[in-house]
Amino acid sequence: MKASLLRIAACLIGAGLTVVAQTNRPAPLQSPVIHPDRTVTFSVRAPNARKVELSAQFLAANQALTLDTNGVWSITVGPVEPNLYPYNFVIDGIGVADSANADLFPNERFKQSLVDIPGATPSLHSIQDVPHGTLTYAFYPSKTLGRTRPLIVYTPPGYHRGTEDHPVLYLVSGTTDTEETWFKVGRANFILDNLIAQKRAVPMVVVMPYGNMMRGTPPPTSLQAAEMYRVFNDELTLDILPYVEANYRVSRDREQRAIAGFSRGGGQSLFTGFNNLDQFAWIGSYSAYLTPEVFDKYFAAVAADSNATNRKLKLLWLGVGRTDFLYKQAVEFDEYLKGKSIAHLSLVTDGGHTWMNARHYLAETLQLYFRK
Repeated sequence: MKASLLRIAACLIGAGLTVVAQTNRPAPLQSPVIHPDRTVTFSVRAPNARKVELSAQFLAANQALTLDTNGVWSITVGPVEPNLYPYNFVIDGIGVADSANADLFPNERFKQSLVDIPGATPSLHSIQDVPHGTLTYAFYPSKTLGRTRPLIVYTPPGYHRGTEDHPVLYLVSGTTDTEETWFKVGRANFILDNLIAQKRAVPMVVVMPYGNMMRGTPPPTSLQAAEMYRVFNDELTLDILPYVEANYRVSRDREQRAIAGFSRGGGQSLFTGFNNLDQFAWIGSYSAYLTPEVFDKYFAAVAADSNATNRKLKLLWLGVGRTDFLYKQAVEFDEYLKGKSIAHLSLVTDGGHTWMNARHYLAETLQLYFRK
């Protein structure tokens, strides 16, 4: 038997193949592990590391992990309040995602993982036993940017069996986020599935574009930010909207179109919505704003005739967290709109510039969009 194995190995080597001796690989780690009391154990294998920490949105500060004799660092934290959180390890000063966790936070810069802490009742963003919509990866030619660009499109349950047109929400992610962030972190598809099943939202198509205009991201306090918003305006109205209307059954009625976004996407949505009130009747801003200088420069006519503006807008909705780093400017924008008598709804919540709040704001507004 041994001689036969040697002959097989010799033949493989003669054929130019490499024979690798089998080694004892360590068992794969399970991380994170969520315990019944909502404590959570995080683990990472890094035998040569000098220091490993856990960074998580539910922690006030990084927490140090402990090394065992097998080269595995671990820590148990909590109990953690139910929600979906980003986290990562910091290994010798370098932030890395959890290699044992397939749930990743799509982002251009930081690499984080996601942990979903369940509560006593299912969260609105959880996968529930209800009819589910369909997510489609699509690509469209962007004449504005001179390249092919990605889109993700949600179609509601029953869409593919029907013939009717649906209202459409254009939902934009924030700075450094990708077109995937609104469904992988925002869980927009599951939130809408659940709201539709509960008859708390109108079945709609949701279009999630990539908000990076490839020309930098000026501070939202600057007039230069409006130039970037204007490029997004052009791409959405000249490239994305025609592609969607040619390939999906969506209404062309302005009262059946909404635009909303988080952070940079909120600024892009406000600018594009106000710039195209003949095409959008519903606007949502999640942790975002326009400065009075931008509004006065680009939308003086909108402010000058608030009665006409209010007749066109079915809903203008603003949301921000009290500890959001954009809170001051967002509140100033709210007051600016009040001073111009532009009708709107606003919501101030606890928390900061987080996707926990973004999901909250999305859930609130999905129950309002396209209602008569």
